[in-house]
Amino acid sequence: MTPATSETRHATRAGQVVPPAGGDADRTADRILETATRVLAEDPAASMRRISLAAGVGRATVYRHFPSREALIRDIRLKALRECRAALADADLDAGPATEAIERAIDALLAVVDRYRVLVHEPPPDRSDPEQRALVEEVEGPLLGLIVRGADGGELTAELPARFVLDSLVGLITAARRAIVDGDLAPEGAAAAVSRAFLEGIGRVAVRTPSRGPG
Repeated sequence: MTPATSETRHATRAGQVVPPAGGDADRTADRILETATRVLAEDPAASMRRISLAAGVGRATVYRHFPSREALIRDIRLKALRECRAALADADLDAGPATEAIERAIDALLAVVDRYRVLVHEPPPDRSDPEQRALVEEVEGPLLGLIVRGADGGELTAELPARFVLDSLVGLITAARRAIVDGDLAPEGAAAAVSRAFLEGIGRVAVRTPSRGPG
């Protein structure tokens, strides 16, 4: 997989792929991307001109690297997915009980998605885009494996399909991100709230009580 730099960035104009120039051009593109992530998080309707002013470059420079707002959002999403992948790798999900590993995963992912609040109001990753699909799968893979490990070890429910449990976990993280943006959930308490909702809810192992006979 390519590293999380602008070396892999490409723009399309009139059906032609424009390769990155490298060097200073890459640093400029990275600065625009970082600035856009911050500006659009504060104001999702911010114009490309406002982004260019905040980045200290001309509007033509922004469009040279990102020919459309959609291209800019796509690169922000790719950067967020790469950071999610790296955060999960650092969380050492193979160590310790599965429930504790899930708590670490939630904490790691929420730290990333909170930095990318701009994506709250954007559609989910486009799985028809090969690069986005590959990154989504690299983020979901370790989580799915963790859920299977937890179910096999009796820490998580084995009564529901692992994919369904994963989608529910992702949904809780997405809901928490939106609640943070809306001011309904404090960022410092979000990870604990999601962990509790997941581990005491859909991920919880059902406890069966013996049925009593008549009399």
